[in-house]
Amino acid sequence: MRAVSLACAVTLLLAAASTSAQQARPSFLAVDSSAAVDYTVDTNGNYVKGVFLDSLVTADFGRGFQAMVRPQAQRIAATREWNRQIWIAEVRYERAGTVGVRLEGGYIPSPIGLANLTLRPHLNPTIAQPASLFTSIPSLEFRGPRINLLSGLYPLGAQATVSTRLWDARTAVIDNSPMRLRRVFGPVNPPRFTNVVVGGGVTPFVGFRIGASVTRGGWLRAGESPTITVDRSARVVTMESELAFRHTSLAGEWTHDTLETSLGDRSAAGWYVQGAQTLSPRCFVAGRVERMRSTLPVVLVQEQTFKATEQTLAFRITPELTLRVSHRAVERFGRTGFDHTAATSLVWFRRWL
Repeated sequence: MRAVSLACAVTLLLAAASTSAQQARPSFLAVDSSAAVDYTVDTNGNYVKGVFLDSLVTADFGRGFQAMVRPQAQRIAATREWNRQIWIAEVRYERAGTVGVRLEGGYIPSPIGLANLTLRPHLNPTIAQPASLFTSIPSLEFRGPRINLLSGLYPLGAQATVSTRLWDARTAVIDNSPMRLRRVFGPVNPPRFTNVVVGGGVTPFVGFRIGASVTRGGWLRAGESPTITVDRSARVVTMESELAFRHTSLAGEWTHDTLETSLGDRSAAGWYVQGAQTLSPRCFVAGRVERMRSTLPVVLVQEQTFKATEQTLAFRITPELTLRVSHRAVERFGRTGFDHTAATSLVWFRRWL
């Protein structure tokens, strides 16, 4: 009987240990990587190649504290130069509950709009990124620096967010205007300006959200333009919405910039709408429509426009590898008629830990 009892006890202990080993345990580190190679050719037969590589590393210290860093290297198709950056390097505290709280500081994810969420290729339904991020608009100040409607932005700053199942609100302080791109590693950067961001949104039901944000702060330092003797400020207003149902996802964003200039307040605005439809476990289609407008820095207001459309067909070769082909038509500022390009892209994504 003692032998039987001992055998039963050992069996129960082994079973308990096996069950414990099978239970998921949170990892101290979480690492994922993405890469993309794309070729673009225009109607004249000119082609360019772009390469994108990045990883996101997150360390969980427990009690709601995390640290994350995202190094990135990119071969820019237009200039054929390599750009190596740190897009995220922050410390974060999160507290779950009926009202969730998040505090973060460092090089933080952009607190403004949706467009910056497409910077990683596997999160972008098309091949090209929203034009507002990296397409310069005509400067609204005479001989002033060129700006973007809303730059690709991971600024140095701090942010506080509170959220429930139905709403979210945030406030942030960042070190540069969201219209001017600043790089961690860059030989030339715009001056630092304190900008304050206030935003929020509502989620009436799962899969649907409407949000908005307002950013206010400096955009032009005295002396950057011959006509500017004092610092100038700007206001950036965004509205965004996301909707996902069944095998369809839709997203849209509207941005309006109001800038102080030597000729008074000038404005620029734009919007995009994009969507993706899953056709099968391996195939999906996506598209984006974009419009931007700006004015020239002259006494008589002269408006210029930018228009673009893109259509994409994608095939998942494996769960980690996706092949995409697309057609894009662009009518640039100051031009009439569309330029057409065809592109193909191979996107890879893997979660290591």
